[in-house]
Amino acid sequence: MRFLLRSFLRGLAAILPLALTGGLVWWAVAAGESLLHRVCLWFVTEEHYWPGMGFLLSLALVIAAGLLMYSFVVRRIYHALTAWLERIPVVKSVYGMVKDVVQLFASTEQKPFRRVVLVSMGPGCELVGFLTRDDFADQPMLGATNVAVYLPMSYQLGGYTVVVARERVREIDMKVEDALRFCVTAGVARPAS
Repeated sequence: MRFLLRSFLRGLAAILPLALTGGLVWWAVAAGESLLHRVCLWFVTEEHYWPGMGFLLSLALVIAAGLLMYSFVVRRIYHALTAWLERIPVVKSVYGMVKDVVQLFASTEQKPFRRVVLVSMGPGCELVGFLTRDDFADQPMLGATNVAVYLPMSYQLGGYTVVVARERVREIDMKVEDALRFCVTAGVARPAS
C-alpha cells in the first residue's frame, strides 16, 4: 500500500505541473479565440475561417498596441485615460494592482527581480530575497541609505517587502529562477540542470 501511495504521489508530481501549464496555455488560446472569433468574421467568411485565427488576431492586436505605445500622441491619450481610471474609487484599486503585477513581469526596461540577495536578520539567520530598490533618496523618511528587499513566502503568492540597512544585505551568485523556486518551495526544490 505504501508503494502504491508513493507511486501515486510521484506520478502526481510529474503530471500536475504539466497539466496546469497546459491548461493555462489552453485557456489563454481559447480566450483569445472566443473573444475575437466574431471580429475575424468581419474580414473573412465563415467557410474561410479556420480555428486559431481569433487567437492570432489577439496576438497581432497586442503587438500593435505595443507598437502604438511608441507614439507620443498615443502615450498621452493612454496616460490621460489611466489617470481618469485611477480617480474612480474601486476601479483604481483593481486597475493599480493589475497594472503593477503586469509591469512587474512584462517590463523589458526594468526587472525588479534581477538581483538575488541574502538579508541578515540577526546572528545565524539570513533570508533569501530580491533587491527591489537600491536607495530611498526620493523618500528620505524610509532612510536614504536603506534598501528594499522582497522576501517571497513559501507555497503561496505573496511575500514581504522589508526596508533594511544596506550593510545587512549581500548579493549572491544565484539565478533569479532558482532563487524563486527555492523560496516558493521552502528550499525543497533543487536548481534546474
